[in-house]
Amino acid sequence: MSSNGPSGPATQATPESAHADEVPMSRWQKFRLVVKVVELRLRFIALMAITGLAFAYWDTLWNYYDKWMRPAAERHAAVSGIEYYCPMHPQVVQDEPGSCPICGMPLAKRKKGEKTTLPAGVTARVELARFRIKQAGIKTAQVGYAPLAQTLTTVGNVGFDERRLATIPSKVAGKSRVEKLYVNFTGKMVHAGEPLAELYSPELHQAIQELLIAAQRAGQDTQVRTAAGRALLGDRRELVHLSAEKLKRWGITQGQIDEIIQNKRSDFTVTVLSPISGTVVKKNIVQGQEVSESFPMFEIADLNHVWIQAQVFEHQMGLVREGQEIEATVEAYPGQKFPGNVEFLLPTLDPSTRTVEVWFGLENPGLRLRPGMFATVTLKTPVAEMPAFQTRFAATPRPGHEGHLVSLTADEQKNCPVTTLKLGSMGDPVPVEVEGRKVWTCCNACPPKLKAQPAKYLARLEPPPQDEVLSVPESAVIDTGSRKIVYVEAEPGVYEGREVVLGTRIGDRYPVLEGLAPGERVAATGAFLIDAESRINPGTAPASPEASPGGSGPPKVGDAPTRSAAASTPGAHRH
Repeated sequence: MSSNGPSGPATQATPESAHADEVPMSRWQKFRLVVKVVELRLRFIALMAITGLAFAYWDTLWNYYDKWMRPAAERHAAVSGIEYYCPMHPQVVQDEPGSCPICGMPLAKRKKGEKTTLPAGVTARVELARFRIKQAGIKTAQVGYAPLAQTLTTVGNVGFDERRLATIPSKVAGKSRVEKLYVNFTGKMVHAGEPLAELYSPELHQAIQELLIAAQRAGQDTQVRTAAGRALLGDRRELVHLSAEKLKRWGITQGQIDEIIQNKRSDFTVTVLSPISGTVVKKNIVQGQEVSESFPMFEIADLNHVWIQAQVFEHQMGLVREGQEIEATVEAYPGQKFPGNVEFLLPTLDPSTRTVEVWFGLENPGLRLRPGMFATVTLKTPVAEMPAFQTRFAATPRPGHEGHLVSLTADEQKNCPVTTLKLGSMGDPVPVEVEGRKVWTCCNACPPKLKAQPAKYLARLEPPPQDEVLSVPESAVIDTGSRKIVYVEAEPGVYEGREVVLGTRIGDRYPVLEGLAPGERVAATGAFLIDAESRINPGTAPASPEASPGGSGPPKVGDAPTRSAAASTPGAHRH
């Protein structure tokens, strides 16, 4: 107890002494403390704000820095408002004259801010970074020749070949009686010269009597020995000839006439013979019936060759020509095809259906195709034989004796083999001697490329192979409604929008009339992404058809944001 007594008061005195040592802060000290705390907070906020502004206005700051760091000559050129660019590669822009580092073409001069004029036929130019091409899945396909054919399918009816159809009328004057009928039902097969019926006519009997009398008198004339006597009696053989001609006009043959004269038959009946071999498709008489002159007694058709009469729409007429091979099918023989060809196109068009009737001729062995059947006709027309391509090929110079095109004038060549642009669009055409012949190019940058790879570029001047046309995949075509555009890979990562003239789509490909050359590569996958980029970015937007296509030069999509902004800001950093 005595040991713990003095410790209690000592323990209680310690906090009191510590409290007594603390000196209270003055008002001024408290104010300074508050100011320091606020200052620290404001420094942090200011640092964050400066960092954000630096990121937001980095392009502007970089432009000013670049402007301050330029040499005096470049700053003077910037003040003058003149710059130099490459018409083939608008992304190449310099403040001093020189040559394009990509194609070697002399740089053209323009005012700063002036839009770049793209070559004729080029609607836009887009440059994509390599990783953006992979992200978008853009793939290219080579433009080449292919044997495309347009397929036309139509339906029609099997009918008679009108050239193998015969009507047998009564040729005897007046009324005749059917004495005997050899063909007494429709559908019977007959051969040429086979009897069909026998007719008796009073006028025929009288004509035969006249023939017999004339023949008898002509025989008596042979007994007159002197020429004077024969001249006095006249040449009665002429009467025999005239009487025989009369009977021939009634359908009696010379053999039957000789039989009448030899046997002196006056009760002769006319035997009606079939003029062709075929099938009796109409029989308009019965035995004992009286028929008048020109009455159609029989109609015979040769069904070994038939026609299919079908209709072709007005817009499909260019696919059909006489002599073209076709294939026909009928429901009676599924899976079996009947070959034939186009034999005739009617010269008139039905205004109610806007169709033209076409007659397809087919051989009909075994008479399996029967008139009245429905038939489906399919014909394939090579695109190279269509009128639009025939006109184009007719204007294309043909190969010379050595298998190559002869030297052409600039007007005959029309397009540059390197850039495929129209000659004259980049200035006066430049002639080049390659492999012993003169070739025209669009600018001074093309001859070195042409001489480096003559086989590649000269192939574009050669005529197309037989029955083949230039074609592109359907996925490569951007159809705006008023025109069709494809994006050509001018260089790795650089795509040019080019307006083309195409034919009708065939399967998954379009035949090309104008705008492309063999060997060029087009964006077959992802073309719509390139087109979308050209429309979103004003510098690469396609020009209207009325105005000259142009742009301020495409930024490289996929690079840092500073690159695209610098390309469109006055005084920006130039490539």
